[in-house]
Formats: sequence, structure tokens, C-alpha cells
Amino acid sequence: MDTSMNTSLDTSMDTSSYDVVIVGAGVAGALAACRIKESRPHARVLLIDAGDNAIDTTQRAAFVDAYQLSAAKNVPSPYAALRNNKDGYAPSSDGVGDPVAMNRYYVETGPDLYKSGFQRMVGGSTWAWRGNSPRFLPSDFEMKTRFGVAVDWPLTYNDLEPFYAQAENELGVSGNRTEWETATPRSTDFPMPGIVPSYGDELVRTALASLTEIDEVPVTVVTTPQARNTRDYQGRPACQGNSSCIPVCPSGAKYDASVHVRRARDELGVEVRTGCTVTRLAPRPGTASPTVVFRDWTTTDRPEQQVNGTHIVLALNAIETPKLWLISGLDNRSDQVGRNLMDHLAEEVVGLFGQPVFPFRGPQSTLSIETFRDGDWRRTTGAFRMTIGNDGWGRFESPGAALDKLMWDPAAKRLRHYGDDLRDKLAERVTRMMRIGYSTEQLPDPANRVTLSDQRDQLDVPRPKIAFRIDDYSKRALAYGHSVARRIWEHLEHTAGAEEVEPLQPSLKYNGAGHPMGTTRMGTDRATSVVDADGRSHAHPGLWIVGNSVFPTGSTANPTLTLAALTLRTADKLAATL
Repeated sequence: MDTSMNTSLDTSMDTSSYDVVIVGAGVAGALAACRIKESRPHARVLLIDAGDNAIDTTQRAAFVDAYQLSAAKNVPSPYAALRNNKDGYAPSSDGVGDPVAMNRYYVETGPDLYKSGFQRMVGGSTWAWRGNSPRFLPSDFEMKTRFGVAVDWPLTYNDLEPFYAQAENELGVSGNRTEWETATPRSTDFPMPGIVPSYGDELVRTALASLTEIDEVPVTVVTTPQARNTRDYQGRPACQGNSSCIPVCPSGAKYDASVHVRRARDELGVEVRTGCTVTRLAPRPGTASPTVVFRDWTTTDRPEQQVNGTHIVLALNAIETPKLWLISGLDNRSDQVGRNLMDHLAEEVVGLFGQPVFPFRGPQSTLSIETFRDGDWRRTTGAFRMTIGNDGWGRFESPGAALDKLMWDPAAKRLRHYGDDLRDKLAERVTRMMRIGYSTEQLPDPANRVTLSDQRDQLDVPRPKIAFRIDDYSKRALAYGHSVARRIWEHLEHTAGAEEVEPLQPSLKYNGAGHPMGTTRMGTDRATSVVDADGRSHAHPGLWIVGNSVFPTGSTANPTLTLAALTLRTADKLAATL
């Protein structure tokens, strides 16, 4: 197939030059821009992004209004106006867990579907994330040494720990140190105390207090660290409990990367250009960094433009970073660019608690069970972390779907309940809904990869082609996660009157967690990695990568805090060269 692009540049065009050009204004790019500019105030820094949304309170209010008016309460609904007639220029995958929608952009070759997407907008996918911010465990950095699987990272937990603390301060992470000190040793306290559990969360925690262990693993319920304010912090209010963290926080209490984009632009003097899709990186003979070629798709003629930087930072995601690298024909002698695509495969077991827990009051989850994240079983079976949902049955069944089932008997083709009877039945059912979710570890597999398809978008850029397979390690993790969740529910059946628990049996059904990782891994050997431990390209010294794509392994933890910590570390290394 022909995926080549015209690599000649119009030398008559004005080529601006910067000390640092950062491609991508999500959390990684925005953090990098702030950190570099804070360290080197006189450096000329450009932050460029394909998105074209505003990052002020008016824009947030418009997102909230769109969500409230949308019939479908899902990830894409607040952002639909951004995508109308624009996906060819700033394509997004239309939300987590919708393979049909994602294939409007991805070209999937299987054998399994890659079910995680992203939002290509200024501020990135943090607009729509839940905010969960646990750290990786020390063992997550040493999978080969400790368990004989996958690879070790080129740095350790202790190397990254100071940057974890700094990242928690930057994002505003709430948490309770005493609950986490043993699993993830800390040099500092959390910036804020943990989110106060909801009424229903406390009922569940009380009911689980008598369940001491499963398979000799303690069952301990803890408060999940979250990038969500429990007090006024850095100009953002405390959480108001709106329960729409995914897909949008109405108040801004939950962190999103617009915080750092605004800081970079308004306080630090970083130049920010939006509506600009980078289409390729053109090599510059005799220099360590390539030219950044882009199109401003918000203009009528969308002319090709270019900028140069002494250093170029790719701050995209694990899909877009390898795509751009491969389009550009950059050095890939290691054959690692695009390989080892990972996610956290997730599922849940749902049921009705024995009394009302009144879900949808507060964040969508505040409590978790973290003890199954580590154990010697990781030699053969993936680990997992578990969440106690405060959002009813989550993706398993919405309150709207519950209403449909209560109202209509499809076999008899008549109403089941209506009027006051329907109101009472709905209140009795929805107020008792709860779920226990589990998110599993996936090993890097070189066959799981991003390459270039022969299908192109409206800017004539190849769409990403994804090959993806769920291996036995992950399948066993999904089965074990179901087993543990089911046994927790059995305990709740006996102690708290829970009922209607399903699914009863494990299956190979899975959801994507929205956590693309891998594809440009870091390592010490340029034959088996793309960047070094500092995030600097082995092959192109002026090219750096920040974000999830540099992860050698995926752990079980939500990746945002770890990518933020790595970004701060990389930004310091880059700033030291200026």
C-alpha cells in the first residue's frame, strides 16, 4: 500500500524557529511546556495542538449544556459540536467502549478489537477522565526481575518517586497517606485529604469489613487518590459531587489539562497554536531535530506550514505518536515504533445491594481494593485493581435501560408498570444499584501494534491501523478478576442482602479502560526501545517523547499520574540542555 506523503518543503515559506516545539496540548504537553518555561523563562516555547476548543469557563459551560441536552449520556456527548464536520482534521475516536464509532478513525485488523479511544482537543482526554490517580507499584517497574515476564523499566520507583510527588501537586491529587504508605512509599503527604466516601460507599465498606481475605489476599477498602479537589486548590473549587466526572466536570474541581495550557499561555508566555494538525516531521540534514509540518485546518485553504525547534517534543498518545513517526519516515531500525500497544482490559460484576445506597451522589468512584495488584501469580496471570462504583451499574445497565425494562414487557408487548407503581419500582431498583469493577494488567506484545493504513483522512494523512490480540495472560486476569468480584458479592449477599448479581460466570467480554500505552517504549538498548530513560530519542537527539507511549509495561494503575511524573522528569532533562 502507498502511505507515502510529499516530503519536499516549500523553502519560500516563512519557517519560525523556537527553542522547543511541543506537539500536543494534553496533560503531557501542557505540563512539559510549563515546566520548561518555568526553568528557562527566556526560552521560546511553542505548544501546538489539533484541537480548536476554548479552555475557559464559557467553554466548560457549553460542554455541560451539551451533555445535559444530549439523549445519550456518554463520553462523546459534551463534545459533539467539536467533531461536527471536523473529524477529518482533528479526529477523535468518539469515546471509550464504542468499537463502531472508533472504527470511523481506527482501521482495525484484529483478531480482537482495541476498545479504547481518546479525545483530540486542547486539554486532551483529561476533559473526560475520571481523575483516578494511583501511583504504579515498585514491582511494576521490575516485571522481568521479579516475575520473569515482560521487561524492566530503565528506571525504578525510587527514581520516579520525587516526580510522583511533584505531579500530585501539579494535578491537585487528594488522598490519604496512611492508606497508601506501605504499597507506594512516599516522601510527602498528598496535597489534599482524600475524597469523602458517599453514604452508599460507607454502607458497602461496612458490609465488607468482615471479609478479611480471598485466596489469602487481604480484602482492604481504601480511598482512591484522585486529581479532584477536596478544598479550594490553585484557583479551582472543591468537588460538588455532580457525578459526571466522565464525561465532564461542571465545576472544574476535577483536574484537566486546560489548567496547564492556560498557565503556559497566560502566565508563562508560551505561544499556543490550536486548530493545527501536524501531518509529518521532515528531516533537516545536519540537525538533531526535524521540521514540524502542519496544516491550520480552521482556515479555508488549509495551507501547509512549518516550524523548527532546537528540540521537538512529541506529546501525543500511544496511537498518534507512532503514527506520526511512521508517516515521517523517521529512524525505526529497532522496529519498535508502534509495537507493544497495551490497555487495561476491564469488566464489572453488578448487583442490587440489600438497602438503598443512593448512587450518583458524589464522584463515580471513591473507594477501591488495591491488594490484588501484586502477587506471585503475576508470573502467569495478570494483576488487577478493583473499584467500588458509585455510578449505579455503570456501563452494564443505565438507569434509562432499567426504566425501559420496568416499563415494557417485550414478550407480551404491553406495559409492565406505569404511574405511581412505575415510580416506586424504579426508585426501589435504581437506588440499590452498585457495581464492583476490575481493571486488569496486560503484558506488552510486539504483535499488538499501530501501523499505517491505506485509508486517509481529510488532510490526506493515513489513518492508524491497529492489530490487537488478547493473550492468555490477560484472559486469565479477566477470569480471576471476575472470580474475586463474584466472591465479594457472595459475601454481600450473605451479610447485606444483596441480590440479582450478574454475570454469574466469567467470559472473555471486556471493555477498554481508555488507557492506550506503549508503542514507543523507553529503554537502555536502542535495539529494543525508541527513547532512553529521559524520554530522548536514541536515533534523533533533538526529538523527545512524553506520554503513555513510552511505558514499557502497563501496570494496573490508571496511567495519568505516572505519565505526568515522567513528563516532569523529561522536561527537567530537556531544560538542562537549553
